[in-house]
Amino acid sequence: MTILQGMHLTPIGDGNVLLEPTEGLDPGEPDAYLVPLTGTLQQMRARRLLYDLKNVPVIDSLYYAWLENLASMCRISGIDMVLVNMRPATAYALALTMKDNPPFSCALDVNRARNLP
Repeated sequence: MTILQGMHLTPIGDGNVLLEPTEGLDPGEPDAYLVPLTGTLQQMRARRLLYDLKNVPVIDSLYYAWLENLASMCRISGIDMVLVNMRPATAYALALTMKDNPPFSCALDVNRARNLP
């Protein structure tokens, strides 16, 4: 496991890396995270980033902007981004925030995300 400010990163095999955000993550400061996170993911040879939302109670416009920025960084780096373990209330808040299709995939849990094509 690798710890970056506000997140734990765990390689889980086959190019999949699990990102678990912590309370220290400040979605209003994406520039503080994107460069070190990109470097770490490249060192891990990540092909898919699984962003675990189990501890994220709600997604507002600020948090959604963070997810969009992260998804853009992943796309540029050739990494697929998948949100996993989203609570129903979080999914509802996310749906209210979105105006277009999301720039990332969603899966019910880590095992299903690992099996995506």
